[in-house]
Amino acid sequence: MKYPTSPDTMRKQSFYAWQPSTWPEPPESFNEEFRATLGTIFNESLLAEIGNVIGNPPNVIHKGHVVALSILCAIDAIAAYAYNSSTVGDRYRTYVQSFFPSEYQPFAERIYKLYRNSIAHNWNLFEATMWADNRTISEAKGTINLGLLNLFDALRSSVNAFIEKLSADSTLQAAALHRYRELKRTARP
Repeated sequence: MKYPTSPDTMRKQSFYAWQPSTWPEPPESFNEEFRATLGTIFNESLLAEIGNVIGNPPNVIHKGHVVALSILCAIDAIAAYAYNSSTVGDRYRTYVQSFFPSEYQPFAERIYKLYRNSIAHNWNLFEATMWADNRTISEAKGTINLGLLNLFDALRSSVNAFIEKLSADSTLQAAALHRYRELKRTARP
């Protein structure tokens, strides 16, 4: 989402969606301006929105499902820019393994299955635990435990790592441009 910045605009509308139909046209080939545009989209449309719900100071009490669902779906959305030739699960797992902090990487398969799929399709967790705090991901007695705030920090870190790697990785550049063009092409005002 983008929000109005002038007092006059703020009185007329509370927000407007920064949807693909309003994004700049994609370049012919990858360039740093495009990389900056993607960074802005990810930071403003995903991370800032989730951060607003979490609040400052951070508080996920009584909004944990909404925040968890948002974070887990944001991973899906960003992974589609990184890997366009695989299934959702493959993209998701590969993204976590490639861009999340190292402590998350061994859990990529189970994050996808036990967290993303469970929350997105069942609204609850069954074989994993999520805490309303900043504890790091760990495994105890066969159960994965993680703090929701730590997961959000890991997502932010992954976005920075992805945007950084885009400058030098032609495969990621092609995937990102492909996804962006696809969204632009199908967007309606």
